Order: sequence, then C-alpha cells, then structure tokens
Amino acid sequence: MSRLSRPLALCGVLFLIPAVSVAAVIHVPGDETTIDGALLAAAPYDTVLVAPGTYFVSLEWPATSGIKLHSEQGAHTTFLDGRGNAVVITVETGVDTTTVVRGFTIQNGFAQVAG
Repeated sequence: MSRLSRPLALCGVLFLIPAVSVAAVIHVPGDETTIDGALLAAAPYDTVLVAPGTYFVSLEWPATSGIKLHSEQGAHTTFLDGRGNAVVITVETGVDTTTVVRGFTIQNGFAQVAG
C-alpha cells in the first residue's frame, strides 16, 4: 500500500463507524433552575435529575422520546406539587415507552374532566 492510499483507507474506515450519541444528565437546580427548563433542554434519552425539595409545577412534557425524569433521593424527599389548581404533568404527544418519571410524590394536582 502506498503512502497516499493509507490515509484514504483510514478515512474510508472512519466513515463506516456510526456516530455515538451520549446521553446527558441535567441537574435541577444545578444545571437548570427549573424542571421545565431542564425538560426543554433535554435531548432524547437524557436524564433530568432533580434534587430533593418541593417543586410547584405544571409541567408540559416536550415531544421528545426517552427523557428520564428522576429524583436524586426518592419520593419521600422530592415532591411535584400542583397547588390544588393545576395539572402536575401533561404528556400529549411525542413520547414512547422509553420515557420515564420515577421517584417523586405527585400531589395537589387538579384536572377538570369533561364528559
């Protein structure tokens, strides 16, 4: 193999290697100040990791599959609270079975059901 053909062969091999995406961990309140902000910043398969506390929220889940929303220390220390007048989490479209919400106490939500 000549000196010129070695770099060309190496370039050809590099094109055959698929790009690997690495999922990120977004900390709340470290990297993003709100859970909403972290969900909007998340790419598919990222994890939003929430510190203990009570978060007064009405979350609209983005149309992004695979986001994992986890608490750092479990449901006994991390609360999502709708203040009695809001839906706590709304998921409308764009998610699949790889989307996860784990480790929260969801409380004081409200939804008016038509029917």
